[in-house]
Amino acid sequence: MITYLARSNYLHEVQRTFGGTGNLDVMGFFTQALSVLVPMVLVIIFWRYRRKILFFAVRFFVRNLFSRSRRIIENYLVSRGVVIEVCLYSGDGVGKRLCSARVTSVVGGRMKLQLIDTSPVVAKLKSARVICLMKPFAYSGRRINSFVTFISHMKRRGIVIKELSLMTPVRYKHIIRRQHARQRVAREGTVRVKMWSGRKANTFWMQRPELQTVNNPARYGEYTRLIVENVSAGGMRMYVVNPKGALPPLQKGNQLVLRVSIWNPKTNKYTYFTVLGTIRSRFSGRGGAIGLGIQFTSEGEPVGSRYTWRAVDGGIKSLGKFLSQLQG
Repeated sequence: MITYLARSNYLHEVQRTFGGTGNLDVMGFFTQALSVLVPMVLVIIFWRYRRKILFFAVRFFVRNLFSRSRRIIENYLVSRGVVIEVCLYSGDGVGKRLCSARVTSVVGGRMKLQLIDTSPVVAKLKSARVICLMKPFAYSGRRINSFVTFISHMKRRGIVIKELSLMTPVRYKHIIRRQHARQRVAREGTVRVKMWSGRKANTFWMQRPELQTVNNPARYGEYTRLIVENVSAGGMRMYVVNPKGALPPLQKGNQLVLRVSIWNPKTNKYTYFTVLGTIRSRFSGRGGAIGLGIQFTSEGEPVGSRYTWRAVDGGIKSLGKFLSQLQG
């Protein structure tokens, strides 16, 4: 009893010190605390989700003001079965590729996608911001090839995406897709490439390459070989000339191990880069050649007598630095 009275008197003294009178007003104390705490929590929530809140606010007005033009573009995407490439997006630009897909329907401000091929994803994607890239088309005198939006719904099994829906964007726009400047290879031999199937990523250095470039094409006639058209920090474009016999898998989505050697005129030596690339496009070239557009996804680093692979987003930095020095 004595302890309780001592504590009560202490609380009364504290209340009198801050101008209070009478018994301790517990409800008043909580009201004052909440009047400070609630605005702070609201400010934190708004700041954390500011992009999404601003996105929905702006989209609400745009959908009402420009509903006709947006409906025409969305109907075009659905009716033509336009293939879009969905990538993570940040203020720094295009990030990791998630999948290729077609827009099957647009209902209630949401795009439902039919997935064509997907990339393994470990990161959390709930409400993630994405950029969608596609072949450019013209509408009302302007070119369109991309839009930025948020993931509305996603379902995955392990690291494989099974379902994906997006919010309709604020606007459809045209951007320059290439994050890295491509350097055209003017003469065969300045860029040499040795190729192995991605299945041999852990043993490729112990085996002969399955395909490679040659120094003097005139001596090889109908020999199956590689020709490099251009190269950048993010990937390369090449052709398989006279394709025949046993070839590594060359379909979209297949991975390849590439040993890329680039001639450095400043040192009169070749500089080597070992990369793991994914085939993003396949097309036909002259004389039945197979054209390949390859995106670099991992960089190989020698560790003792083997290689380890370090995943990269947005290209091989060491290769980009080397190419920029050559241009300089």
